[in-house]
Amino acid sequence: MRTIVISDIHGCFYTMKKLLDEVEFNSIEDKLICLGDMCDRGKNTRLVWEYFYNLQNDNKQHVVLLGNHEDMFNLAIKEAMYDNTSSKRQNHYFRNNGLTTLQSFYPKATTETRREYFRKFAKEQKKLRVWLKNLPTRYESSNYYFVHAGVDFNKNFWDQTHRDMVWIREPFLSSKEKYHKKVFHGHSPVKEAPYYEIKDNRINIDGGCVYGGKLNIIVIENSEIEIKQSIILEEDVYDKKKDRG
Repeated sequence: MRTIVISDIHGCFYTMKKLLDEVEFNSIEDKLICLGDMCDRGKNTRLVWEYFYNLQNDNKQHVVLLGNHEDMFNLAIKEAMYDNTSSKRQNHYFRNNGLTTLQSFYPKATTETRREYFRKFAKEQKKLRVWLKNLPTRYESSNYYFVHAGVDFNKNFWDQTHRDMVWIREPFLSSKEKYHKKVFHGHSPVKEAPYYEIKDNRINIDGGCVYGGKLNIIVIENSEIEIKQSIILEEDVYDKKKDRG
């Protein structure tokens, strides 16, 4: 079984599908691991979320991890539903392009009407919301560890905090410490060629696709690693004129 790894798709569904097709991804025979940040920035979050939701329902071997953007979405929708006195979480999420995700479900959504549409999402997309709330933060294979953002190398892999795995940058990125397995991660975009990093202790596959970089897909087979890349396709580019907030 091949292991195929992707991260930081950020709503770029058609770019992702192009890469999956190029590596001839087989949903029955391969294991696909997504390291999170499926949403925001690109315009097709709904298609990305629904793709992975259905993939896991049909084939249980696939792994989808929580990214910090899914984390922000979960906190924002919880606030919109249960706290009429606060907009702190929603403001934070929308500063990080949350409107693009809401508009992928409800094109008429705006910053001003977001609470209404968050509640509409919670009512109409109950199964998807439960799936997003319950995404795991880590995965371990026989040869690698997988997280969205990184780890604290001073702790055992299975003793990490939620914040470390979903949000950390430093001191993880600069650390020379390492486990007996390399850590696959995204979260911190590599905005210059080759648009990924392979270090002694970690492999960063966030190529900053939505910042003019590349979306990376990694194929692991018989201990060999192959990397395929694509720039963002036009179909995934968010029209900023839609941002009426």
